[in-house]
Formats: sequence, structure tokens, C-alpha cells
Amino acid sequence: MRKKFIEKIRQNVKRAYDEIAEEFDQSRKNQWPEFEYFKKFVKNNAKILDLGCGNGRLYDVLKEKKVDYTGIDTSSSLIDKASLNYPDVKFKLGDMANLDFPDNYFDAVLSIASFHHIPDKKLRNHAVNEMNRVLKPQGIFILMVWNLFQWRYIKAFISSILSFIIHFGLKYSWNDLWIKWGDYPIKRYYHAFFPSELLNYFKNNKWKIEELYFVKKGIRVKFWQSFNICLIARRIKT
Repeated sequence: MRKKFIEKIRQNVKRAYDEIAEEFDQSRKNQWPEFEYFKKFVKNNAKILDLGCGNGRLYDVLKEKKVDYTGIDTSSSLIDKASLNYPDVKFKLGDMANLDFPDNYFDAVLSIASFHHIPDKKLRNHAVNEMNRVLKPQGIFILMVWNLFQWRYIKAFISSILSFIIHFGLKYSWNDLWIKWGDYPIKRYYHAFFPSELLNYFKNNKWKIEELYFVKKGIRVKFWQSFNICLIARRIKT
């Protein structure tokens, strides 16, 4: 993907979440059932990084473990919401592809419904390397992305495939989708992952895959039935 399109998408994601921040915050008051399973991978008093933290709701799931939590997001409006929701917790503007933290700093890094907003394979690889860098050896990485291969997104796929053909694949990939939030005119960018593609970002000597599974409302199902893809990986000391 050309650099100018990558930057356009990254700015789109920021604008979209700034615009929908109020309703997004209200729609994210309850915890998804998938989150409960993640807790077993987080130690008591662990130093945690939440990438794409949104309104900070993941802290509610982990606070019983007395974690040292930091949440980052590219949307200043969502960071404001998170800070209001949890005034005693650390939130800051940040970019998951360029993390402003030292090496070997966190016990666990989580990216919940945010990695699919990163455009371009090279940038996603860079982001995964950044996550590895800031994790301590044997630190855990928990990733969840939407499974967009569902009938409700068929129109978005048709538009994406047509754009891919018209622009000879130079603008976006065939599985780069643009999806609206409610009645807002602005659309958010998503990359639709097949499980094999997602795994490829972690098939090197830096990671050990602990689990890859598919869920629908907290229940493990087959890929084609699922709403979300979950991947859990551990940093290997190299």
C-alpha cells in the first residue's frame, strides 16, 4: 500500500473515533464475555499495556488483580472519556505501531478490537515487533480482532473488491473494509483477517503461540460461526 494511503487511513481512524466517542463510550459500558477468559493469563500486580484502550473498560476486568495498568489510544476524545471513567488510572495518547515505552517493560500487552485498524502488512509487522519489544521475556500478548467474514459485511466486501480491481490493487487490499458506525457518515477502516494471515505475524523466533480460537458471545465456535478471533502468544527470549 502506498504511503499516502496509509497515512490517510490512520488519520481516518482517529477522526472516526473522535467523532463517535460519546456514543462509543455509552455502548462500551458492559464487558464482553470473552474478557473473562483473558484474566487467567494476567498475574497479580502485573504491569499491563492496553493498546487501543477506548473508554478504558478493560481496566474493570483486570483491576481485581491490582494491575499497574496503562491505556493508550490514538483518539484524544476517547482518552478523555477513559480518564473521566477511571480518574486514577494512566491513559495517554499513543500509537501501537510506535510505542513510547522502554524495552522489556510490561508483563502483558493486550490489543482488543484495535489491531484490525492498522493498514498495510509492513506497518502491522512493525506494530507486532513493537509489542514484542516492550514485553518482558515470557510476557504474554493477548489479541482479539473482529471476524469480518460474515454476511452482514457483504456490501463492504463488494465495495472493497470493486475498489481493488479499479485501482489495480495499488490503493487498498481486497480485504480492507470501510464500515459505518450507526448513522454517522464517516466510515472506519478495518482489515479482515483470515486466521492463517493473523498467525503469520507471529510465526518467527520471537513468539510462541499459546492459543488461537474463535468466539461468538464468549462461546468457542468454528471460524465461520464466530464474531471474533482471539490469539494468545508469549514472547520468547532471544
